[in-house]
Amino acid sequence: MPDGGQLRESWARIVADPHPLQPWRDGAAFPWADPDFSERMLRLHLDQSTHMASRTLPVIAAHVGWLEARLDEAFGPGAPRRVLDVACGPGLYCHELARRGHRAWGGDVAPAALRHARAVAADGALACGFFDLDLEDPSRQLPAEVADLDAVTLWYGEVHAHPPEATLAALCALAARLRPGGLMVLEYQPWDLYPREDLREWRACDGSPFADGPHFWLQQYHWDEASRSEINVHWIVDPATGAARRYAQSGRAWRDEELAALCAAAGLGGGVFLPPITGVDGRHEFAMLISRR
Repeated sequence: MPDGGQLRESWARIVADPHPLQPWRDGAAFPWADPDFSERMLRLHLDQSTHMASRTLPVIAAHVGWLEARLDEAFGPGAPRRVLDVACGPGLYCHELARRGHRAWGGDVAPAALRHARAVAADGALACGFFDLDLEDPSRQLPAEVADLDAVTLWYGEVHAHPPEATLAALCALAARLRPGGLMVLEYQPWDLYPREDLREWRACDGSPFADGPHFWLQQYHWDEASRSEINVHWIVDPATGAARRYAQSGRAWRDEELAALCAAAGLGGGVFLPPITGVDGRHEFAMLISRR
């Protein structure tokens, strides 16, 4: 039986949560760097039955083939490319690039994902390098060798995961690592796909990215028109103890013209908007924007 005092405390915390929620103020990002959280997320990244965290390997192969075609259009066919994948997770895009003869680097904050990425690269003698990278922490610098890049990729809506000022600073820093004419490749969630409403729902789970074993999952969503941002808050309640944990993540939506202006402010031009690459999953695959240094 759960502890009654603990359950009352958890209930009081949930009820006291701000309403409406404010993006960024009431939670900015999941604890990607937490070892336990990153282990659970790694299992989801590698799950080939879902596109929820990482795409399945065939979809990643299609994405990489698409990227190769865009690079051939930009620079001519034939040469091995130098590519940086930001928020690389377990390195699946980098591994695929390296298997095709390219030099790839990946940056992330999740320790389990980086461990997996390095192990696969080492086992396969793949030309990949992986390092700890937090776009909002200037002390975590890109290695000097990660320069003269043919492309920088931010897949799966990573461009939305930071406040506007941090996004601009990150794009400026990343654009500086591109060679002249190099491609900034952004997969972004179009403006019209953002719900503009408040949502709350409970569910009972046997397991989820937030916890192993049975638990109750309360999800709260709020769209804030003033900041053009969303916030998702997840309360995870352990039915055995009554303890609750809170996870929150915010995201900034961008209209196409705003995203193009953001890239221009980072010294990028020639923005081309393209549809999703495969169309395999309307919930977990988004539109593309390519800008050039």
